[in-house]
Amino acid sequence: MKKIANSLMPLAVLAFFGTCLVNVFGLLVVLMTSVGFADGVPLYYYQRLNVAVISVALPIVGMILFAVILLGLPRKSAEAAKPTVIEGAANLPVIEEGKKETPLAKAA
Repeated sequence: MKKIANSLMPLAVLAFFGTCLVNVFGLLVVLMTSVGFADGVPLYYYQRLNVAVISVALPIVGMILFAVILLGLPRKSAEAAKPTVIEGAANLPVIEEGKKETPLAKAA
């Protein structure tokens, strides 16, 4: 499973950067269309290339790839996750319940 996870990492990174590029392209199309640049040609290409579908499908593919990679990575054993014990450390004595604490300052 580790080999599969390692082989999918470049594809997941490519999907991530592709998503960023598609979003930048969409932003540029919106800006150029709102200004009236080239008489609506950028919006025509946006619709013709199905960038709206790609901008939804590409992040979904990337999320699936990253999920498969996370499931395939090796996990630490339970013994490695245990907290370390310091040798020679002594526990502090518990304060007796019968003792009363003296107040440091009185309220006005």
